Amino acid sequence: MSDSAIGLIETRGLIGALEAADTAAKAADVQLLGVERVGGGLVSVRFRGDTASVQAAVSAASAAVLKVSELVSAHVIPSPAIDVEGTFPERSSSPVPPAPPTPAVAPPQDLESLPVTRLRQLARQTAGISLQGREISRANKNQLLDALGAAYGGAWQESDRS
Repeated sequence: MSDSAIGLIETRGLIGALEAADTAAKAADVQLLGVERVGGGLVSVRFRGDTASVQAAVSAASAAVLKVSELVSAHVIPSPAIDVEGTFPERSSSPVPPAPPTPAVAPPQDLESLPVTRLRQLARQTAGISLQGREISRANKNQLLDALGAAYGGAWQESDRS
């Protein structure tokens, strides 16, 4: 792109970055390239478009960030070199399909081999379990196995344990 530009805004915290991305997209005709957590609480927002649009977007987004968060840096790179522009991949218009769901709860015959901490996690994820909240935290392995077995519809019984 000959008249293209890249806009960069760095904020402290995710809320400021989301506000920057939203305001930039609404203020001018720019394409959001991404929001990236840099580390140490810093979040970077990148977008591209024609130079005038990117300058308007950076200006509007910078002002909006100051209302909700801390603006660390804002910069416009007009007519970036091809090498620089290549570091920001084009966003694909087709969404990435979600990964197939994995079962949250192991089959009843495998529960006894699990540690108590994993049984507690499964108990919190299982609908219709008799234990709630702190009861799950305080339950021992046998109590967790009984509650999970009851949630399975009686598929796990006391006689199954050795």
